[in-house]
Amino acid sequence: MLVGTTNAVEYIRFGVGKLPVRYAGHSVETKGAFRIAEEQLQEYFEGTRKKFSFPIELLASGFQRSALIALQKVGYGKTVSYKELAKMAGSEKAFRAAGTACAGNPLPIVIPCHRVLKADGSLGGFGGGIDTKKKLLDIEHAKYRE
Repeated sequence: MLVGTTNAVEYIRFGVGKLPVRYAGHSVETKGAFRIAEEQLQEYFEGTRKKFSFPIELLASGFQRSALIALQKVGYGKTVSYKELAKMAGSEKAFRAAGTACAGNPLPIVIPCHRVLKADGSLGGFGGGIDTKKKLLDIEHAKYRE
């Protein structure tokens, strides 16, 4: 599900369910930024797109925003640990907060929280489910431990 305004995608959700209050009243129609986003996401799933260029609006603040912005620098097929992400976001010891930032990521796939692994290279968690995380990493041919 894609949610946002006609100008930008603000939220991507796996499956169905209630929208967070923050997005109540926002468009879920397929037009404008949504059509482009839908096309680019389909290309990603087909393995032909490595970067996204559709407009997004990141509705996050504080350390979560810093962590999610830092996460956008982790390239296709690459992975980082929660500790590495925390360091990239400016606070090496905030690895638990980095995990919380990933868990609250409103734009999964585009802001690639699936590329964050535990320190030992195992998967950790993922809002879309572990099977989805594996599939996303497999699309990118990223290395991880099961």
